[in-house]
Amino acid sequence: MKSKLFFIAAVLCLCPLSAGAGTNLQVYYDFGSVGTACANQRSNRVTTTLELFYPDAWGSTFAFVDLDYAIHPNDPKNTPFLAYSEIARCLNFWQKTAAKDLSVQVEYNGGFGIGKLTDNTFYGYGINHAALVGLNYCLHTADYKNIFNIELLFKYVVDDYNMWQVKKSGKWVNQSGNLVPLQFTFVWGCDDFCTAPGLRFSGFLDIWGQKQSVYDYRTDTWTDPTKQSFVLISEPQLWYNIGRWFKCPHLNIGTEIEFSYNFAGKGFMCNPCLGIKWCFD
Repeated sequence: MKSKLFFIAAVLCLCPLSAGAGTNLQVYYDFGSVGTACANQRSNRVTTTLELFYPDAWGSTFAFVDLDYAIHPNDPKNTPFLAYSEIARCLNFWQKTAAKDLSVQVEYNGGFGIGKLTDNTFYGYGINHAALVGLNYCLHTADYKNIFNIELLFKYVVDDYNMWQVKKSGKWVNQSGNLVPLQFTFVWGCDDFCTAPGLRFSGFLDIWGQKQSVYDYRTDTWTDPTKQSFVLISEPQLWYNIGRWFKCPHLNIGTEIEFSYNFAGKGFMCNPCLGIKWCFD
């Protein structure tokens, strides 16, 4: 999965319909992954992200769908090998009060993927349903060129690792539940970054704790699923509106650097990407 696999362009906060609303399509070329979480393997891939954000009188809706396509010979090439989606709804009925920047957020995450074994057989896996609910607080300038968004969400992953059992008092029992089932998210966006017209710096940072078994490439083993894992994902992006030079303001080119810890494997991982983005609105 491509970190959180998305650019949260408009963030999940209240804003006028003319500011930040819209749909965009992003296409990334991933130069590969380096770090202990992937044993310094490099796998070139392509990802498409269809993203939307629309506010209304009751709040706002944000959603995206990611598809990963294989280039590396160890990945299946006859289909997209990973699909992942998120949809989040912010509820705010108090837009004209002093608490107008604070919203209640509900969110769903989930997906599935296809892998390839060394004997060229394929296998499928799921990205379990995740339900999140919590608070969303957004700070922004009047023109929405600078946005800083903070979220604190309760996160529940369905059947997080029910296939794992541990022995207690001589009996094997299933383990479930997280010690700290919270996710902290920080989203930022800045237009005309460093006073450069058409340049936008944006991205997000996710931090949460999850009881899960993570593969350790260095030892070829899986970690204890009953232990809490600290997970971090961040994807800073830099976009330039190149279309402004030839009357096509919808076209942007840019880069994304995906950072993660204990996400696609035990330890740190970094993925540099280049991309284009087309804004439909």
